[in-house]
Amino acid sequence: MIRVATIGKYDRVVLIGEKRNAFTPNLLEDLLGLGCERDFVITNEGPVFSAGLDLSIFLEGREKALEYLFKIHELVKKLLECERRVVAHVRGDVYGFGVELLYFLDYVVAAHESVKFSLQGINLGLFPPYTVAIGSRLFSHGHLRILLSREFTAREALSFGVVSEIGGLELEKLFSPPSHVASFVLPKRRLLEMVDDAVPYLHKLAVVGTSEETRERLRKFFGRKV
Repeated sequence: MIRVATIGKYDRVVLIGEKRNAFTPNLLEDLLGLGCERDFVITNEGPVFSAGLDLSIFLEGREKALEYLFKIHELVKKLLECERRVVAHVRGDVYGFGVELLYFLDYVVAAHESVKFSLQGINLGLFPPYTVAIGSRLFSHGHLRILLSREFTAREALSFGVVSEIGGLELEKLFSPPSHVASFVLPKRRLLEMVDDAVPYLHKLAVVGTSEETRERLRKFFGRKV
């Protein structure tokens, strides 16, 4: 699901997963297995950085969905607690939880302005739990309204703060603080104080996502018979 290579002071983690780099259980296990001893860059192959949550999980029932969502939360907390820098080089479109993941990284570079971002799972009845839970503390009301309403561009993502810059990834320009100061100079650290506010919404998402109305929408999305 991932390929890891060393580039100087960084490890390069390439998403090469199935389902357009959706966060399948296999991909989650690979990402949770990464160490935090070195800084690392998460990037992708193909036209999609991430398709977001593995929506098929919601067709397997509430218990499976909740177990899966708490694995997602485990990944979020791992990234926030990592004392090394985690950078994203987004080289394709980003959907759903793929967008939310970027909130919790140290720096995000969109490779070009044509990259698209969308929390489109709302159209299927699946709300973005972290955006709903803590979005008002991360974004202005106007920006949050756009995030929850339509697809947005890399330029807009830059103005919202989802993206740090647009262009080529130049790692040599990024600060690399030593580990003994990382715990209090990494901006993502402050999110640890609020990220568990999303837990009640993970429970709600498991309920909403496995309701018959949502499951019917998902079956149609996947082209399955109801």
